[in-house]
Amino acid sequence: MKLLNFIICDDVRKELGNKQSLMGVHDDSIEFQVTPDNQNMWQKSLRIGIYAKVKPKDNEEVFKFKIRMKYNEKETALVDSSLTQPKIKPFNKIVISLVNDNFKFESPGNIRFFLDFYNQKKNL
Repeated sequence: MKLLNFIICDDVRKELGNKQSLMGVHDDSIEFQVTPDNQNMWQKSLRIGIYAKVKPKDNEEVFKFKIRMKYNEKETALVDSSLTQPKIKPFNKIVISLVNDNFKFESPGNIRFFLDFYNQKKNL
């Protein structure tokens, strides 16, 4: 399995012509624009979009995927889903896009994302 893209942004929009527009792409950090009087006040909410594209190896079975997030060492599964019709033909590529409209940040810290794929036997 080869990861082609994994992008964190503010929004993922589906466009005509089978295109996706990624709005507000984040680099290696997420910064909040707040007034000086709210700078050190937490909880902060933000819209978070995830866009991922992977290419399976030839004849590689993919039946399920999971997107996990570790935020200040607390792990959460954001998506835990089975792929539709995985046995019919090998995938040329798998594209995942999702948006969480009200993601809550409890405090400053580190966020790490994980994208896991599983075969029919539930092996990673």
